[in-house]
Amino acid sequence: MLAAGFSTRMGKPKLLLPYKGKSLFRHVIDECQKSDVEGIIVVVNPNIKNLVKEARSIEGVSKIILNDQSDDGMSTSVKLGLHSLPETAQSVIFLLGDQPLMSSTEINTIIKTHNRNQSFPIIQAKYQGVKGHPVLFKKEMFPHLLKINGDEGGKSVIKKFEQHVYYSEMNREQIPDVDTPYDYQLLIEGETD
Repeated sequence: MLAAGFSTRMGKPKLLLPYKGKSLFRHVIDECQKSDVEGIIVVVNPNIKNLVKEARSIEGVSKIILNDQSDDGMSTSVKLGLHSLPETAQSVIFLLGDQPLMSSTEINTIIKTHNRNQSFPIIQAKYQGVKGHPVLFKKEMFPHLLKINGDEGGKSVIKKFEQHVYYSEMNREQIPDVDTPYDYQLLIEGETD
């Protein structure tokens, strides 16, 4: 599941900013499609001009959910995404739309870690010791995720069940979010490396 939002600090819809010939948003979805996930649900703010159009233009997305309550925080996207899962879903992986350097490698590492560590209800990526995304939650965690509020994703659930979290080391530097014009500039400058 991919949650997508808007940054007022960027002054425009950051997810539609170009990077290597496509939007930041599309990079993340493309990597999901290359991974072993069984379905992709995209939760977007319908008030962001052209974001819904961009999401609908991408083949292979299972569902696009419009979050009219996105101003109430990330928790609204999490809840909408969970409610739209098929009954047969046994787990969910959360990704962010503003991490265009996320790859199918990290997504698949989380899935493989989950398959090898079935007793853990939460699998979270770690980057040289720093916690990050993707995060996988097993179905038994869904009721707890549905109780979150405001601008929190699954952080409070991870904290509450910290002893039941398996941290999967990605063996690379942390994948940055693109939240500010400076972050975007760093991303573009790295394009030539």
